[in-house]
Amino acid sequence: MQRFLTAISLTLLLLLSEVYAAETDMLASSEEPLQPIGFFGTVTGDVELGFLSSSGNTDSFAIRANSELVHDLEYFRNRYQFQSLLQKNNVVNSDSSGKHQVTTASRYGFTSQSNYKLVKGRESIFGRAAYAHDKFGSFRQQASLTVGYGNRLYEKLSSYLDLETGPGFSYQQTAAGVSHGGLIWFLAANLDYALFDTTSFRQSLESAMSLDGENSTVLSRSSITAKMADKLSMRFNFVVKYNSQPEGNLRTTDTETSASLVYTF
Repeated sequence: MQRFLTAISLTLLLLLSEVYAAETDMLASSEEPLQPIGFFGTVTGDVELGFLSSSGNTDSFAIRANSELVHDLEYFRNRYQFQSLLQKNNVVNSDSSGKHQVTTASRYGFTSQSNYKLVKGRESIFGRAAYAHDKFGSFRQQASLTVGYGNRLYEKLSSYLDLETGPGFSYQQTAAGVSHGGLIWFLAANLDYALFDTTSFRQSLESAMSLDGENSTVLSRSSITAKMADKLSMRFNFVVKYNSQPEGNLRTTDTETSASLVYTF
């Protein structure tokens, strides 16, 4: 997996190094112009909610809530994200044959990022803060602060491709309560592409590579969103999270597949 992380780093760095030369070639002559941004900017976002309940021989419920808000100004682009998951199961007590409720999943996280636009809104300098808490994960807490350079390689209406990279600092606490922090190198690619008038594909890939030989992470989020009504959509998600150095016999990779309702504004 370390080779995989290195390959991601080299690929993104090579792409970023060629940005300025390739940027004019990537924009088709027929590309529609972007809408002007007013003094107060534009605000877009969505709220995503998924719910699962079962009863009978197995009693359980799970709720998944995500939200994203983007505030686009003339010189700044601010993005705020929130993710959460709570799952509980009723387990049969072998002694009394009764049931008691057990929490089997509990996690939440948020990300805040601000990009200062440098050249025509495509190149930018960004600052990013992220925090995640997972009660049953390989790491109880994970947080990071990052600064760096970003470039919007492609933008047409609601579709775009961003690449970002830069140094930062991370803090991690294992399930056993052992804490450590260190320098990281952050790399990210974010693609949002309109497949059809009512269907879009979103892919984000984030890598925080430890420069001190500690735990490195890779997070991939893939989703397809299909519009059902004016502002209501159905979204299918597939998430992969990799930790290079989990504790004990814990696995390095966690995956999550889900379907949710989405309200867009």
